[in-house]
Amino acid sequence: MLKLQKLYLPVVAFLGCLCITLTFTGSMMTAHSAENALVPSYGSGPYQMLIFSDYFCQPCQRLEHWLDNEVHELLADGGVTVSFVDFPIYKLTPLYARYFLYAANASQSYKDVLLARKVLFDTASRIGAITEPQLENALKARNVPLKPYDVKPVFKQYNDIVRKYQVRGTPNIVFVYSSTDIRKYSGDKNIKKGVSELRTALGHPKK
Repeated sequence: MLKLQKLYLPVVAFLGCLCITLTFTGSMMTAHSAENALVPSYGSGPYQMLIFSDYFCQPCQRLEHWLDNEVHELLADGGVTVSFVDFPIYKLTPLYARYFLYAANASQSYKDVLLARKVLFDTASRIGAITEPQLENALKARNVPLKPYDVKPVFKQYNDIVRKYQVRGTPNIVFVYSSTDIRKYSGDKNIKKGVSELRTALGHPKK
């Protein structure tokens, strides 16, 4: 049984940046239009929401159920593009990130992608898949389609986005209202505040 040790905040920040450098290596991109061309993104509209998470991050796991519902509603209402950026802090995260991309590559809608994300978080919370065959079986058991491909260019783009927005840990969400209005929130309470602000801007406040 794999045991994941709890990392203190300064160590998490350091290891997260180090792991990004080693795993998602690539050059910086300057064209905003190409910023997330390869990253799983859904919806459209004047606002952008970038979700940075790690499947093995306990605060991310606690937030996921609430966030899953919010993303479903935001995409159904329209007006926002939601992008998922995996941030590797733990050893198994690159494997899970790769299979998330396989699922996104095979999926027909954002609902399929959110299901894949849910299964990955559930599996990580139980440490139920520590090898590639185990993870693949866990996804297939929940009828999550997979279509493998070369994900290295996506990992490079992850790196560019993480550096651009200076993300240092998870969970973290960046809301882009305009080129001059970019808001970054970390932690459960602040992220919920950020989503509430976005809902107000979209004209769909929570009832």
